[in-house]
Amino acid sequence: MSGVWKAFFDKVADRYEREVFTLNTVAEVDFIIEELELKAGASILDIGCGSGRHAIELARRGFNLTGVDISSGMLAMARKNAKEADVQVEFVECAAQNFTASKQYDAVLSLCEGALCLFDDDDDIWSRDMAIFANMAEALSSDGRFLITVLNAFRLIRSISDVDVAAGTVDLFTLSSRFENEVSGHDGEESVKICGIERYYTPSELVRMVNRIGLKIDKVYGGSAGGWLRGPLKLDEIEFMAIGRKKPAKA
Repeated sequence: MSGVWKAFFDKVADRYEREVFTLNTVAEVDFIIEELELKAGASILDIGCGSGRHAIELARRGFNLTGVDISSGMLAMARKNAKEADVQVEFVECAAQNFTASKQYDAVLSLCEGALCLFDDDDDIWSRDMAIFANMAEALSSDGRFLITVLNAFRLIRSISDVDVAAGTVDLFTLSSRFENEVSGHDGEESVKICGIERYYTPSELVRMVNRIGLKIDKVYGGSAGGWLRGPLKLDEIEFMAIGRKKPAKA
């Protein structure tokens, strides 16, 4: 994720938490704590933290948080929200693929396409998300766990036709789609045109990817943002979730 998406998230930062898929933060944090079996005071890295809604709620419950995001606009909102919540969160402005952790964490999160799955033409669609997964693996402690959500390739495949492929809006080789969207400004600001790429994954592809860099997926759930479930992936869900752990180091 680079300049195009940074501009997009900077533009929508002040309205992001009014989106329908951002309204279940408390229930989602309950879910995260239970699934990752987080112990009191655990350290957590949130990659693509956006406005900080998960990081701040986790900090409110006594966990130690670091949030990373490429968008200065989103991070400004995150710092404002953390101050209003009277919690301490370390926020770092950095592209996820370039982030190097200075310590190891008990858990790593990457949720709601805050870092994964969103590309533009300057990104390498084969290596960018792999670099993020590698950074996650490096950041995790020896028994650390992770929870991520990614876009569901089955939904993409069921929604397209040969016409889309011929027009170049969908690439079956990379399981990605191109789109244009204009984001309105506010208070007299100019709108921003987004020409972006969304990359979709199958569970089996994700398992192979993270396995290469020292992570192991234990569970795959369906349930898109705003409606997480402990259930099987349904074909038309926007996202799916993968939960796993760092592999033990080889002797």
